[in-house]
Amino acid sequence: MRHISSLGTFISQSLKHFIKVGSFLPSSVFLARRMAKRATGPIVVELGPGTGVVTKEILRVLPSNGTLICIESNAVFADHLKRNICDERVTIYEGDASMLNDFLKKKGIQKVSCVISGLPLGNFKKNLKRNILEKISDCLENDGVFMQFEYLLAGMAAVKEVFPLVSLEYEFLNIPPAFVMKCRKVLK
Repeated sequence: MRHISSLGTFISQSLKHFIKVGSFLPSSVFLARRMAKRATGPIVVELGPGTGVVTKEILRVLPSNGTLICIESNAVFADHLKRNICDERVTIYEGDASMLNDFLKKKGIQKVSCVISGLPLGNFKKNLKRNILEKISDCLENDGVFMQFEYLLAGMAAVKEVFPLVSLEYEFLNIPPAFVMKCRKVLK
């Protein structure tokens, strides 16, 4: 089998499945570091890891006894991650983000400290977007953090419906520049 680089893999899949991938280029290391700096809790979930740029940064800051659950719907990306991310703290699932609770149950996990998402929420239908955001909220521990990046903030209104506490940052050193939403789960 021919080896394709992470960049080549990302570009080929974005050309085939742009609506689901949401970008023609992978995240920059600058965006990845901004997203991952909140991933210091014991259990972190990454939705839509693509070829693993953010994943590698999460692993850089994740405690040595931490757990990272990656959920990727694209079979080519999931296979690429499984071949290229070799770390005992990581479990990679191929499947839809709406199956988040099912994947956590498989690992015996009820609550997580942080969810990091590269999902192109603005491209999703309203019901799917709401379903995923509610599942993220449900699995977060009280005061847990949800990080989401987007290029146009098309999903921000939906995010604010589920996570009223949102702060917004901007990463200029990404192509294209990206908005980063940091959301806190409201204490119940």
